[in-house]
Amino acid sequence: MLIPKRIVSGGIGSLVLVILFAVFVAGCSSVTVNDPKMPPAESSQSDLQTETESPQAFTFTDTSGKTITLEIPVQRAVVLNRNTAEAITLLGAADRIIATGDTTVKNNPYLGFENLPDVGETGQVNLETILSLKPQVVFAFTNRPDEKLEEKLEPAGIKVVRMNNYLPDQVDAEWELLGKLFGEEERVAQFLEWKHGIERIVAERIQSIEAEDKKSVLALSAGFLNSNGGYRIFPSQSLDGAPGVGEGYATILAGGIDAADLQWNPAETSTTITVDEEYVLKRNPDVITLHGTWLGGYKETDAQPFEEAFANMLSISSLNQLKAGRERDVYFFHTNFIGSDKRYIGVLQLAKWLYPDRFEDIDPEMYAREYFEKWLGVPYQGIWYYSFKESP
Repeated sequence: MLIPKRIVSGGIGSLVLVILFAVFVAGCSSVTVNDPKMPPAESSQSDLQTETESPQAFTFTDTSGKTITLEIPVQRAVVLNRNTAEAITLLGAADRIIATGDTTVKNNPYLGFENLPDVGETGQVNLETILSLKPQVVFAFTNRPDEKLEEKLEPAGIKVVRMNNYLPDQVDAEWELLGKLFGEEERVAQFLEWKHGIERIVAERIQSIEAEDKKSVLALSAGFLNSNGGYRIFPSQSLDGAPGVGEGYATILAGGIDAADLQWNPAETSTTITVDEEYVLKRNPDVITLHGTWLGGYKETDAQPFEEAFANMLSISSLNQLKAGRERDVYFFHTNFIGSDKRYIGVLQLAKWLYPDRFEDIDPEMYAREYFEKWLGVPYQGIWYYSFKESP
């Protein structure tokens, strides 16, 4: 840089020269701060340590009672339980699921796993595919597939974690465990607070119902009744006195009484018990709930299939000999909404149908919409429950 002589001559000129030189040096210094070899100014040392943090070994007990040590947070998971797949999605960790099974794509299409490998239903799992994918962990039900899953996968270093994510006495603890495994404890806490709020609505409004005023309910398989007029019951109680199958225990949660006196064996793969017509006629419930995944669901928009199925059931079974059948106190629930992970919403709807005066100001559909749109981040749609009493 050239400085004119007339400016630099004399004391004032020297002072100006010094000032100009200082500005020049400062300008050069500002370039040095932005040197690409230096880390960005906003990145702290703690941020860098978090990004490169090594996985942590975590030892826990799964729902089956098995002790497992797993590196967390989980990065690669195969999920054979569609309820667990939905839970992981809700946590915001769907990108860490590398394959699914258990009809997840068919029955939970809104989860967006259609482009991932499908390793089969729980009774026909493709172990070779799982091994080739090299997951850290495989999530399965407690009662299916059998122990061959561990025998084949664990020697390859693949952990098997068993949880159900649908039985009411287990599900909250399983949510909390998933939060820990995927590093999403805060998200789980927020969700459970929302869920418990819905459960309290029902619990508080049914607690004053006298025993003699409670409705008797029989929870039946819709598919079995529709196919041959037979009866398969979802029991509300297990052999050990614990809550039974979700579809049956929903009756109790909604303030009803189980019209059946059956107990479910959790070791069995089937969640229903087959009974004869005489048993059902003798029980003669006030209300019948029908359950299944073959009717309704996320993609259903037309009520006509429900009416056609009900007409068929009446024609091939003794349903119209029952009080509930004659008075059309019959309600259908998609399994996802009362026998599975979204039970608390289905229970709210069942309670409103059983005791409409107590739930006059409650709209279960509002909570269903909030679940899909707020927690899963997908549009709410489909037919998840249906009242034959209120239908034309």
